[in-house]
Order: sequence, then structure tokens, then C-alpha cells
Amino acid sequence: MISPNRLYRMHFAQRSRWKKAIEVQLMAYGEPMLELQPKIDLRITRFYGYRKRALDTDNLYGACKPLIDAIRGHKIIPDDTPNHINLYVEQEKSPDKTSFVRINASET
Repeated sequence: MISPNRLYRMHFAQRSRWKKAIEVQLMAYGEPMLELQPKIDLRITRFYGYRKRALDTDNLYGACKPLIDAIRGHKIIPDDTPNHINLYVEQEKSPDKTSFVRINASET
């Protein structure tokens, strides 16, 4: 996940490639995608590793936008409005010094 400060400074073509890479990684996960019913709890946990640091809250939520757009683009969630999802974003120091994102979705 990239901070919105860095994301907005990117060239539009580079930002487009970044969004496409997120979609490809989401689909390459290997498990079948299922469409969830409206109003779900979406929990995104960012694990930051070696030589990384925690983002402040507003940048943390903003960094999730490309990921949420990719989830919506693949019809996993119907829309990304507060009427359809309860979004919870948190971050933790990674136990094995790697950076990754964990996504949990459940019906309300």
C-alpha cells in the first residue's frame, strides 16, 4: 500500500499501472472469488516490515483506496459507500519483517 501523498505525486500512467498490479495480485491469489451481500465488514490490516514505519490514520485509510477499488472492480463488493461496507483499517509491525496486507470480509 502506498501513502496517498506518494500516490498523488505519481504520473497518471504510473498510477494506472499500480492499480492494475493490485487487481492482478488480487486475482492471482488463487481462491475462487465470491460476491458478498450488501453491508459487510471489511477489515484491512497493513503489516509493515523492515525499514518501514506506521502511516498516520488519514494516510492509512487513503492508501487503501486502490485496493478497495480493485475489490469493487471485481464485483466482490457491490459498492464502496458506507451504505454497503463498514471499513476497518489497522496496521501492525510484521513479525517476520516483511510487508503485506491481510483482507478479511464478513457479512454483518
